[in-house]
Formats: sequence, structure tokens, C-alpha cells
Amino acid sequence: MLLRSSPPVNMPKMRHKWRAKVAILLVLLAAYGSIMWYMTHYKPPMEKVVIPVEVVKQKPKADAARLPVPPIELEPAPPVPEMAPPQLVIKGRR
Repeated sequence: MLLRSSPPVNMPKMRHKWRAKVAILLVLLAAYGSIMWYMTHYKPPMEKVVIPVEVVKQKPKADAARLPVPPIELEPAPPVPEMAPPQLVIKGRR
């Protein structure tokens, strides 16, 4: 088939309203695509943040020395009762 510069005479034409809708849709699609491209490819410049800090030595407190804590005596664990294992029943086998 040869390439033609214009459509054939008997080809149905698109209505004017549909042409406007398609044009608006293409403009919105191009705007959305450009915004997405900008958001994925743009690197914001690094900002330098200066936080004012005063370094002060901590004064030792008089009652900072802790008293020794006596060890906690644990009670022995209760004995575990001995139990027979449950009987295994396999259905379909004798």
C-alpha cells in the first residue's frame, strides 16, 4: 500500500467535540508526564543546617555513688510432671 499524504475521501471523520476532547487529554497527559519526569529527575540542593549547641561538662553529683544491690535469690522452678505421649492413630492403616 502506498503512503498517502491525505486520507481517502470515504474515510469517516472524527467529530469536532471528540477532537477537542482528545486534544485536551493529550495536553493533560503531557503535563502529567512532565511533572512526573521533573519529580523523578530533580535533586534538591543540600541545605546546610547549623544547630547552636553549648558543650557543658556535667558536674558530678554527691549522691551519684550507687549502693551495692544484694543479689536476688530465685526460687527453684516447679517440677515438670511426667506424662505419657498421646497415642498416635493413623487412619487407613492396620
